[in-house]
Amino acid sequence: MQYHEITPDMTIGDLVKSGVYGDFANFIFTDMTPDHWNCPLRDYGFDKVGFVPTLHRMEELAASGKKYVYPIYDEETRLSQWDKAKSYLLHFPGPKADLPYAVVIPGGGFNRQWGLIEGMAIAAELNHHGYTAFVLYYRTKNQPVIPNAIEDMHTAIRFIEAHAGDFQVQKGHYILGGFSAGATLAGEMGSDNLGWRSASLPKPEMIFLGYTAIDMHAFFDTYQAFPAGHPAHDGMGDFLRRIGGPEFTWESLAPYQLVDHMDASYPPVYLTANEDDGTVPFSNSLLMEETCQRLGIPHKCRFGKAGGHSFGLGKGLAVEGWLEDALAFWQSLPS
Repeated sequence: MQYHEITPDMTIGDLVKSGVYGDFANFIFTDMTPDHWNCPLRDYGFDKVGFVPTLHRMEELAASGKKYVYPIYDEETRLSQWDKAKSYLLHFPGPKADLPYAVVIPGGGFNRQWGLIEGMAIAAELNHHGYTAFVLYYRTKNQPVIPNAIEDMHTAIRFIEAHAGDFQVQKGHYILGGFSAGATLAGEMGSDNLGWRSASLPKPEMIFLGYTAIDMHAFFDTYQAFPAGHPAHDGMGDFLRRIGGPEFTWESLAPYQLVDHMDASYPPVYLTANEDDGTVPFSNSLLMEETCQRLGIPHKCRFGKAGGHSFGLGKGLAVEGWLEDALAFWQSLPS
C-alpha cells in the first residue's frame, strides 16, 4: 500500500490530525498536553524508537476497516463506573494463528501513557516476529492508581483468554511486559500478593521489563531526604501518591515493593535499561537482577551505558535488539 509520508519534522499533532491511523490515533499519547502535541518526532529519537515501521503497521490495520480497539470492561460496568471506560486493549494481529500472545504495557508515571513508543512500536515489532500483541491502556491519575491499574491488567488477560478463539491465539500461553511505570505494573503479575495466582490467571511464560521502577523503598527514602518544595521531594511525592494514596506511608507502599513479594516460582524475567537513565534510577533494574539471581529465577539482561529513558525499541543504542534477544530467551526456556 502507499503509506502516508512520515518525516522527523512532523509533530505528534500532525500524526493525530492526519486521519490515516483510525482509532489508533487516540492512543498515541494519552492525556495529551501542548508540549507533546507540538513536539517534532525527531525530539523523541526518530529512528531510535522505530516511528516509521510502527506508523506503517498502524496505517495498515486502520485501512483494513476492522476493529482493533476493545474496551476491557462490559458496557454496564463502563456506564456505572466511569473510570473503567478508559481501559482498553489495542489488538495487533500477528501473521500466524494459534501461537502464544504478548501483552505490552506502556509507561507514563501512572499519570498518562506514551503508547506509541512504549506500546504500539513494541506490538508492531512483535507482529514482525510472528506474534499477536495487545497494548494495554490502563487507568491513570487516581490517588492511588496502581490498584486500579492492576485490576485492569488482570481484566485484560481475562478478556483475551475469553476471546482467544476470536483473536486466534493460544489460550493460557502469553508473555507480558512493560516500560517504566508499565514495567512496575507488569512486574506485579509475577508477585505472590498481586499477581497471576491471586487473580486465578495463567502464569506468564516470561515477563520483560524495560527501565522498571520497582524500588519503592528507595523512592520513599528519596522523598524523605529532601524538604517540601524541593523538586526531588515534590516530584517523588506526586509519583508515590499514585502508588500509596494521597496520604501515603511506607505501610501503604510496602505491598508494591516487588522484590519482597517474589519467590522461586516467579516467571522468567528479561531486563533492559540504560545506566544513564535520568528518570528511573538504573539501580531498580540491578535490584531486580540481583533478586532473580538470589532466588534462582531464570533471567537475562541487556543493559547499556548510555541512551537514557523511554528508548522503546532502542535502535542505534547498545541495547538495540533487546526484543529479539528477549524472544530468543523465552523460546529457549523449558516448556
